[in-house]
Amino acid sequence: MAEGVGNNSSNGIVLPERGGAAEEEEEEAMMAASNDAIVRSGSPSAAAPEEDEEDFFIQCDAPNCNQWYEGSTLSPPVTPAVASTYETWHCPSCVPYHGPSKAKSVTSMREGLRKKRRIDFVKLNDPAALLESESNNIGVAANDVQEVDFRAKLLLRQKRGMFKKGAAGCCVKVTNGGTEFNMNYVDRHGFDQPVLFTTHLPFQIGLKVPGRDGPAPFSFDTVAKLVGPYRTTQVIDTATQLTTEYTLQEWVDYLDTPEKERTRILNVITLEYSQTPLGTLVTEPQFARDVDFVSQCWPKTVDDLQRILDHRGNNNSSDNDNGANTSSSPSEEEEDLAELLKDLQEEIPRVTKYCLMSAAGSYTDFHVDFGGTAVWYHIYFGQKIFYFIEPTPQNLKIYSEWATNGSGSTKKSNNAFLPDLITATGGDVFEVHLKKGQTLFIPSGWIHAVFTPKDSLVFGGNFVHRHSLEMQLTIYRLEKKMRVGSEYKFPNYQKLMWYVAWDFLKQRDDLMMMQVTNSNDEKVTGREQQVIQQLCEKYPNHVLLGYRALAKELETWARSKQKSTTDQFPSNMDVAKVAIQLGDLLAKCASHLGIVKKKENQKNKPETEKNKKTKQDKKRENSQISQKKPVITPIKHSSSSSPPANKKCIVEGCSQYKRSKCDGYCATHYREQLSFRGGDIDYQAIPPPGRGCKVDGCNKYKKSRCEGYCLMCFRASGNKKSPRPSQKKSKSTAVWV
Repeated sequence: MAEGVGNNSSNGIVLPERGGAAEEEEEEAMMAASNDAIVRSGSPSAAAPEEDEEDFFIQCDAPNCNQWYEGSTLSPPVTPAVASTYETWHCPSCVPYHGPSKAKSVTSMREGLRKKRRIDFVKLNDPAALLESESNNIGVAANDVQEVDFRAKLLLRQKRGMFKKGAAGCCVKVTNGGTEFNMNYVDRHGFDQPVLFTTHLPFQIGLKVPGRDGPAPFSFDTVAKLVGPYRTTQVIDTATQLTTEYTLQEWVDYLDTPEKERTRILNVITLEYSQTPLGTLVTEPQFARDVDFVSQCWPKTVDDLQRILDHRGNNNSSDNDNGANTSSSPSEEEEDLAELLKDLQEEIPRVTKYCLMSAAGSYTDFHVDFGGTAVWYHIYFGQKIFYFIEPTPQNLKIYSEWATNGSGSTKKSNNAFLPDLITATGGDVFEVHLKKGQTLFIPSGWIHAVFTPKDSLVFGGNFVHRHSLEMQLTIYRLEKKMRVGSEYKFPNYQKLMWYVAWDFLKQRDDLMMMQVTNSNDEKVTGREQQVIQQLCEKYPNHVLLGYRALAKELETWARSKQKSTTDQFPSNMDVAKVAIQLGDLLAKCASHLGIVKKKENQKNKPETEKNKKTKQDKKRENSQISQKKPVITPIKHSSSSSPPANKKCIVEGCSQYKRSKCDGYCATHYREQLSFRGGDIDYQAIPPPGRGCKVDGCNKYKKSRCEGYCLMCFRASGNKKSPRPSQKKSKSTAVWV
């Protein structure tokens, strides 16, 4: 029986209303139970004659729990009226393991509420029913539900050779464990390409996963038991790329069905398990833990929050209401910070541990992970095939238009396939196969799709790091432009970036304090210059440029008045001050690094001026030529007088000069290419036999009175004889056309 307790309630335990002669006896019994419950909940013994829903408490009925919860703090809130409809009530922590709360069979209060329709993909035959889900993936039109055979699409393009197979050119294979891929390696070379670990020993890269040797193998059913069989998770239908919800027990029952008997191909990729018993059995790779902003920059103690508050200073401006009350007493301030720390622990982004369970034949369409996060991906059992697209500006533009079903230059139709659009513009799509025991690191921004040849269990996670800040901010702005829903975005991304900025300023302050301790007599400007030099030596250039891009973005956020942005301001931080100080610091770092670049540019300055002068001369010569009569460049017949390689037509064997604005072709071959492409140009590139120039390789018509040559070849032959009979001199000049 679910119980409710109120501090000012005359009926501490809420029961359904009942009539009869023993009504007074029931009230006395309820009062006695209320007093007993109040003592157990720690509430005052004094009770007011009327109930107060804000002070209502309810106890969990799950075995070994029996915890009390304030009704107004639950989601949705539990009032005395709602509590009276439950036979057994389970708290949010117990629902995944013991199931949802059980309502009384005698009540009809909840019959009028709208029940959310469940979609059973195993029995589903009508894809239009998928529209019931309001959380469809980006890129799927709500009024056009259609099934796509992605396996057939992939096989067709594999036969055409569209995908570049293997890790060569896309991934860096690391076969000797994690010693080759660490912080020092990333500082030197960056992290802008996928990294594949072919080793089958996870501990070599600091990764901990459940053991494979044991009396009972680790399976899908084990995941359900550890995370909670009643825990709901999002399920993606491969054919339509639409989503619904299953409990983990329902999902395991689906996977236990033989592959041939499955009517739908389903996929689970968003099961976060860090706060479950499974979270203690899996530990992220060492590199992901070392660079993750959440673990490095998110406040963990009251001292961290106090230092942020001290940096804020005595700023009691009335228009800034996002800071703590600096006029409060130390004890009150400490209590406020403790309460703030508790709220931050609930808001911390938990994205580093995901469990992916995929049925054979499942496919996840091309996407970019939220917030431009990097990904670690370990195949526990099964196989995966990745299709990668590099995040160049052109590819990201094509992807955004494709994903939003836009009508831009790509003209995406409902059945457009992203690799077709990428390869049509000269881009590459890489195909990489992953096997059991292998681990893959995907850098920020890489567009990828995943195909599952057979049932697979994968442990993975996302992390934000300093080596790709510019790309992460680019993806953040791209998501905003694409109007991606909040459920698909990185949780509390802006708030995390504010703490990242503060962490960088904190490092500056720590280095400054060390300078003060070591050299008390040195001037402030000298100490600051040394700190800037130390920061430039500590971080590579691409990291400092990323922080500089972050500073510009933070200045924009600090000036914003949008509620979605201001809600992400840390409550004890002066965001404007942090943004300005970070921008000034990174500007000085950039100036310090620019000294070397300036010296290098000065060395190359004479050569640059020479090149500029050459270009100016060429423009002057071209302008002089354009004022004269048209000049036709003759065809050179001897190899010694042939055009230079950089000025020659790109057609092999052609000895003519290439023309401007002809894509590297001479005029003849350019017209020929146009006739082949469009088919609307009535031009015969090669003259018929007997009517062409007698020079071998020349495709022009011969001219009359030119001894079988075309006009240009006749002039190039050195024959000064005029092809026409002599005429009287006149002011007008004959022009050959």
